[in-house]
Amino acid sequence: MRFTPRRVTIVVLSLLFIGAIVSSISVGFTYGMPRRERKAAAVPIDEYSLEQRRDAVKEAFTFAWDGYEKYCMGHDTLHPVDNTCADDFGGWGVSAIDALSTAIIMELKPVVISILHWIVDDLDFNVVVGGTQVQFFEVVIRHFGGMISAYDLLTGPFPTLIKDDKLLKGLYGKMVELGDILSLAFTSPAGIPHDWVSPSGVTDDGLSVVLSTLGSNILEFARLSDITGNRTYVALARRSESYGISPKPYDAEPFPGLLGNQVNLLNGDFGNSQGSWGALSDSFYEYLLKAYLYNADMYSSYLDRWLVAVDSTIRFLNSHPYGRPDWQLLPYWQDDMLINYMETLSWFAGGNFILGGMVTKNETITDFGLNIADTAGKLYASTITGLGPEYVAWTETCDSDWVEQPCDAESSIHITDARYQLRPEVLETWYYAYRATNDSMYQDFAWKAFIAINETCRASSGFSSIQDVTEVGGGEMTNVQESFVYAEVLKYLYLIHLTDPDADFQVQDSSVEGGRKNTWVFNTEAHPFKVKGPPV
Repeated sequence: MRFTPRRVTIVVLSLLFIGAIVSSISVGFTYGMPRRERKAAAVPIDEYSLEQRRDAVKEAFTFAWDGYEKYCMGHDTLHPVDNTCADDFGGWGVSAIDALSTAIIMELKPVVISILHWIVDDLDFNVVVGGTQVQFFEVVIRHFGGMISAYDLLTGPFPTLIKDDKLLKGLYGKMVELGDILSLAFTSPAGIPHDWVSPSGVTDDGLSVVLSTLGSNILEFARLSDITGNRTYVALARRSESYGISPKPYDAEPFPGLLGNQVNLLNGDFGNSQGSWGALSDSFYEYLLKAYLYNADMYSSYLDRWLVAVDSTIRFLNSHPYGRPDWQLLPYWQDDMLINYMETLSWFAGGNFILGGMVTKNETITDFGLNIADTAGKLYASTITGLGPEYVAWTETCDSDWVEQPCDAESSIHITDARYQLRPEVLETWYYAYRATNDSMYQDFAWKAFIAINETCRASSGFSSIQDVTEVGGGEMTNVQESFVYAEVLKYLYLIHLTDPDADFQVQDSSVEGGRKNTWVFNTEAHPFKVKGPPV
């Protein structure tokens, strides 16, 4: 079989373009440098400045938390412009649970106690607001992951935050109860979870799910099994994951390790051969690596599968816009054809490559991830708001179908969706880049983004997504603040400026001879879990 990609440029009519053309920007001193050189040249930011930055991020978190607690406590989502609420995740208080691990790490004791009391005293999994079922994938990574992480953190590095054993026991009970409900989703003939599940075990009648649903639960279910001693949970997740480890039919894998994104619930066969490192697939690839970090003895085959996918990405998906060889972007694939279109969710891949490169001591993989991190910095710096868009498209060859003529480095990249939805993936990649290099450039990237968020997205009671990163002020606010603002955005902004050597839950550069190993691993919602196997 030949694995030679056919590259195409998306043909987009002018009316579909936002009209923003990415402009030239100045480049920093360490752009494009190999990691070892970056680390050797790193100049740290003084601790006083870092403390000021951490305090500012904590203020932003408490501001957003106070707004939610005042107007929407127990509901899922705060609309921060008009101070109204929504129950878009079944009314199970997703913002409160998603905020918990961040509040613990920030040592915000009153917030931690408030959330725990609500979970223990008020949260009722038997009631689904607005329907009868909840979405399996989202509840796994947000609610389930958030409670598991809180339990690990409160029984690990932060035991003094609560003195009431009733709260910890109550959290444990709710965590197990939710694990039992979610286990009811694995009732398809193939043992792959359905998209939707009810507390009574009723599932949707769909015939397929996306790759992320199949393969983004091994961390959560393995961790619950290891905490409780009940192997039933992890057995469910491993059976589902097996269809991604050994995919069929063969043409579901257009490049080695890179899969389609639709899976049949009847037999586990893949239904297409299109995908990306973004939506519908992203956390499947993420968890291949992180399962190995969680238990290297148990999940070495997952790492092998991840390495194949990464090798294909570097060999076949490596894409640079015309006139910008220093920009590293990741296209979609459809069969053997590459489509030069990248969404903001895909930016997490930079951090994933950096983490995997450190763990496997593979500098090629690490440097590839750093190039993605650098490109994100240039993209953010190129907009008037200092924030990144939802989608970009580009051309490598300036072919005749490209909308702007003449084509040059200025016009070879287009912002095709200018919304900023407060997504965390770029911040996540900068966090891993800093942990790998100690290069303060990445801290500065994150700090500038934080300032831009404060200036552009701060609303009446929280932070709102905006319509257009290319307009002064960001255009209209959309009145949406998803729970990952608490779980991921503000956590990564805090952790990238945290230099506490005793913070074992931070990502470690284990590639250094004699360096510290990773004793924690983040789930895809940035909830840290204590690892079970030998640290790597």
